[in-house]
Amino acid sequence: MRSVKRLSVLCIIAGAGVGLGPVEAAAPVKQVVTGPVARYWVDTATTSGMSLGGGKPSMSSIMGMMGGGDNVHHSLYLRLGSSQAASGAAAADHLPPAGLGAGSDLPLRYTPGTPVKRDYAPGETTDHETPKGKILIFWGCGAHAPAGQPLVIDLAKIADPAQRQTMALSMFKPIALDAVHPPSPTTAKTYGEWPNSQSAKDVKGSLAGAHTVKGNYSPQIDFTLSQAQDFMDPIDVTGNATDATGATRLTWTAIPGAKGIVATAMGGGQQNGETVMVMWTSAQVQTGWMGMAPDYLTPNDIDRLLGNKALLPGETTTCTVPAEVGQNVQGAIYGITAYGGEANFSYPPRPADPKTPWNIAWETKVRYKTSTGGMLGQDMAGMMGGNQGDDSAPAGDKKKKKKGFGLGDMLKAGAGIP
Repeated sequence: MRSVKRLSVLCIIAGAGVGLGPVEAAAPVKQVVTGPVARYWVDTATTSGMSLGGGKPSMSSIMGMMGGGDNVHHSLYLRLGSSQAASGAAAADHLPPAGLGAGSDLPLRYTPGTPVKRDYAPGETTDHETPKGKILIFWGCGAHAPAGQPLVIDLAKIADPAQRQTMALSMFKPIALDAVHPPSPTTAKTYGEWPNSQSAKDVKGSLAGAHTVKGNYSPQIDFTLSQAQDFMDPIDVTGNATDATGATRLTWTAIPGAKGIVATAMGGGQQNGETVMVMWTSAQVQTGWMGMAPDYLTPNDIDRLLGNKALLPGETTTCTVPAEVGQNVQGAIYGITAYGGEANFSYPPRPADPKTPWNIAWETKVRYKTSTGGMLGQDMAGMMGGNQGDDSAPAGDKKKKKKGFGLGDMLKAGAGIP
């Protein structure tokens, strides 16, 4: 009798299973996300020495080096974009912590300006004259360049400027970076920035503390930066010596907060009456930023570029510029840039319940970098046209002393002019 009951129960269960079919898990609820209404980007930079900082060395950095001292500068670039129209004339203000030393208010304003004059690529002329000269491309840290270097672009063999640019890009092999879209007057209904034509001032203090951004076209933005989210420290270069072969060993102290580092050098000279321009980077792979570091990198970029050895690890403190670089120039500018990643904030906090919509009022992104630079293998005396090398060497020892690279040559090299 018991066996009959058991059989009946099993049949009922089996029958129910056949009728219902497999049980499927409920699809996860996709949270509705709107906004942000306003996006705010804060770009921070620390520069020292004759910093390239992603571009040409500034006249202030050059004069600062000549005047002595540590020549350390902090800079901010603030951009606010909103999907809302302003109630009246657009006006917004960043109220920084007192420790920044920039006053109580940084006004965010925007006035449409004139188009920026186009810069010409190295070797490109404003007329139809075919340029002469060569660009030599090196990469990687080490006493000597590996076999297969340098890559050479012979400008005299390429008459068309567009062909020269195409060839240069194909040889540089640009590394794909994340597409970033900071607030801009073309993507936002209302936009403001600082510094601007109405307000610009030195920033000498600390970012740590409470920040407020308020105006008539965006929600009020409030965020606080910790001491660890302050400006990055300046890069302290402790060694910049060139040996008898022409190799230069750059050394610097550890950089707190650095996630990835790139060193670059760019210079020019004459060989057999022909102009030669040399570009080098510390990347162990051929990259598209020869002679100049990228402006900012996303955390994803940094991780990927560390993986393929296009960036030096953040804890790196030395890199040797190959002798072949020094052997092909009369003088070169070096640059070292360290990237510190980002700090991101948003309001309101994301609801834990996915069924509750997340209506973002604002997002803030703070980006970090620090950079320095100078004349490769030369101190201040060398920059002013003095001799560089072992001061104890006899005056006639040309292997240990070489002709200095004057100020005029330094400015040309910084502008990318051989």
